[in-house]
Amino acid sequence: MTSKEIVALLHANYGKRLRVTFDDGTVQSVDIVSVDSEGFVHSGPDGIEPDHWWTRFESVKLVETLD
Repeated sequence: MTSKEIVALLHANYGKRLRVTFDDGTVQSVDIVSVDSEGFVHSGPDGIEPDHWWTRFESVKLVETLD
């Protein structure tokens, strides 16, 4: 997934829970809190506190919606 695709999906799903695959292979379902020009703020796994993790777009391999 390209950085542009990741950014577009994050913006389109602001405030929702998404499945994120990080560059180290970790997969988590997180709530998207905000998106800026370099990364995004999200909750811990499955919406668990704290909800202030910030991650660079480059640290993400895949973002998927939860159906």
